[in-house]
Amino acid sequence: MSASARVLVVVVNWNGKEYLADCLRSIARQEVRGGVRAIVLDNGSTDGSLEFLASEFPEVEAVRTDRNNYTRANNQGVARAGEYALLLNTDATLDPGCVQTLVDALDADPRAAAAAPKITFPDGRICTTGIAERDDLYWHDRDQGAADDARGGEPHPVLGVSGCCALFRTAAWREVGGQDESFHMYYEDVDLALALRDKGWRSLYVPSAHCVHIGHGSIRKAKTWKDELGERNRLLVLARWYPERFARELVRSPWFQSAPPEQLRELMPLLARRLAGGHDGDLVAMLLDLMLAMRDEVRALTGEMDAKWGEHRNLPKILGEREDWIATLLQEVSRLRVWRLPSRRLKPDEKRFLDRVRGDK
Repeated sequence: MSASARVLVVVVNWNGKEYLADCLRSIARQEVRGGVRAIVLDNGSTDGSLEFLASEFPEVEAVRTDRNNYTRANNQGVARAGEYALLLNTDATLDPGCVQTLVDALDADPRAAAAAPKITFPDGRICTTGIAERDDLYWHDRDQGAADDARGGEPHPVLGVSGCCALFRTAAWREVGGQDESFHMYYEDVDLALALRDKGWRSLYVPSAHCVHIGHGSIRKAKTWKDELGERNRLLVLARWYPERFARELVRSPWFQSAPPEQLRELMPLLARRLAGGHDGDLVAMLLDLMLAMRDEVRALTGEMDAKWGEHRNLPKILGEREDWIATLLQEVSRLRVWRLPSRRLKPDEKRFLDRVRGDK
């Protein structure tokens, strides 16, 4: 691998030692005009990853980062790149020729900022063919779970590309400031895609290039679940790109409704800053406006509940009383140690016992 390569492959690792060998060998098999090299940014692994790299892949540059933040490591890696940077997850492997095919796609389209291959799971099902947006402002991987028809085809535009495996034009990456490090991971690729689109750049899906992705290689070892991070980070996306819908989505967000107070205290200034377009001087005013907007949305949500439930708004009280009644009944059954189905008659000794208990009362 060339030290001054045209393509730098950025691999961010956190306790992914079991995947590194296959990942790095797949990079070594790539033949790219202008050269390709890899760098591993290690986010504080404790599984012997760095020792493994030093022993088995001494030619690969490995850098220990100062904190476990996926987006921060990506930015640090891309900062070292020349013309192109390929983001690649540790649990992903490249087919031969994949990188050159992606390079060709960006070379042919000067306004294309990113290009991604067809990414499949090991069993052959599609993992992603790009990012798609739903009407309810959730984002998902196109075609995920579908069978791979093995067809190639010409590159074509998509909203964005998955950070699992994607080639970026570093000039475009730097123009938009790279990835927002407040995301850590999940939805950072959506935010980047919208930032690139806002500046007039395109993202491409290249079906003739191929990558295999195992999936969830690192998150399954973490204490934070993907869905929690995803919903939190979706709010960050909405604050910047859909401010007119933000307050409504915020008060209805399951993460916002259930997150611990300390997490909300950390997130609210970030949301306000993105609503204010990154200008810290407007944070106080933006937070006040946000609280007023949230108040209105809470009132609207209450109205929706009234319309939906009507006179049954006291349902929680009814259910609570019923639970108390059931608990009392179970206590009585346990105390009497008598249980018969309604259709079964009591035995004589059981009837005498119950009559005696009732008489005592």
